[in-house]
Amino acid sequence: MTIFSTVFVLAFLPLLLGMVNKLKNSNTISYCMKRTSLSAWLLPVLAITLASCDPFGTRRTQPEPEPIPAEVDGWAPVYSKDADITTIKSLPPQNIVKGGKIYIKGDTLYQVESGKGIHVILIKQPANPQKIAFISVTGAQELAIKNATLYTNNLNDLVVLDIAKIDSVKVADRISNVFKMVDATRPPGTGYFECVDNSKGTVVGWEQKLLKYPKCRN
Repeated sequence: MTIFSTVFVLAFLPLLLGMVNKLKNSNTISYCMKRTSLSAWLLPVLAITLASCDPFGTRRTQPEPEPIPAEVDGWAPVYSKDADITTIKSLPPQNIVKGGKIYIKGDTLYQVESGKGIHVILIKQPANPQKIAFISVTGAQELAIKNATLYTNNLNDLVVLDIAKIDSVKVADRISNVFKMVDATRPPGTGYFECVDNSKGTVVGWEQKLLKYPKCRN
């Protein structure tokens, strides 16, 4: 009950009781008629007054929105501006920046470069490994090999590669949307993230970094 409602009821109650007592002292017919008339205008007044009450404390004020932090650790989208992110090809050896899964077959070691592709490294001399090629596969995270066939992911697609000639790999098969590696709209974790800007390219992954005034939150 609001303060105004409480004061109103307390002030009006003595007046109401006095009116009722006066009516009782009148004759029965007059009392009944006056009581009916009194109820006709009194009930709406009380209804309006009580409508402003909250006896069970059910009303709650909305919390103030949390201010956007000036700086906070969060997620940022990784973009690719390649015209065709499904293109897979052999390239010269590349530097290992974010090394991922490893698979060894004979004298050759294959290592995922997270989100970029697969390094091909000759390890005939373990103390002196030699990079011989790099297979460019956007979004690559997975790796398996059987005979001359390499299995990996191109974003959310499963791709089967013929690696008989490592300097000219070929796509033998592709199955769409086998994986859930990349959500182009939201990062894999909770918290603040940099809103996606499609003008920067296609989202091929997410990375954690220091954000400034992020407007999106997961």
